[in-house]
Amino acid sequence: MKQILAMLTVVLSVNSALAADSDFPGIEALMSTAEQRAAGIENLTPQQLEALNAWIARYATGAVQEAPVNAQTNPSPAPAPAVATNAVAGNTVAAAPTDDFRTPAEKIDFVSRIDGEFAGWSGHTLFTLENGQVWEQRRGSRWKVSLDRPEVRIYENFMGAFEMEVLSAGRSIGVRRIR
Repeated sequence: MKQILAMLTVVLSVNSALAADSDFPGIEALMSTAEQRAAGIENLTPQQLEALNAWIARYATGAVQEAPVNAQTNPSPAPAPAVATNAVAGNTVAAAPTDDFRTPAEKIDFVSRIDGEFAGWSGHTLFTLENGQVWEQRRGSRWKVSLDRPEVRIYENFMGAFEMEVLSAGRSIGVRRIR
């Protein structure tokens, strides 16, 4: 229990700003008093509760990755792709990542095209881009459309999760890079 509380305190220092900006109402608004009591929520300090709410908000956006099995003794955060900048349509945006390393201050934001015919998304759709990257839909929503090689923008939202916007339609979906 002490390790969990220590972890929540660390998460608080990193994510308290994220929780403040989130639309997540907080676990205490979603659980009944009996559920809170059964889970021990009432025993958390305000800082621990804030950290837990921040983590849940990040989890809901798909920004939380599975922790290594031995995270207690050997924490190893997952590396994120690198970013290079280039000019696209007069705007400076980040180019497609070329490897798995970048500094936390660098945000991913680039424009590419879907490779071939695009029919929208249906739950767990894979999106192959012309730059060779493959992205997967994070959430189970549906949108049917028929477009040929539409231009898309991949970017990190304020929670650190990735979004893909189909520029010609103004529609966005949460995604995660798988290749």
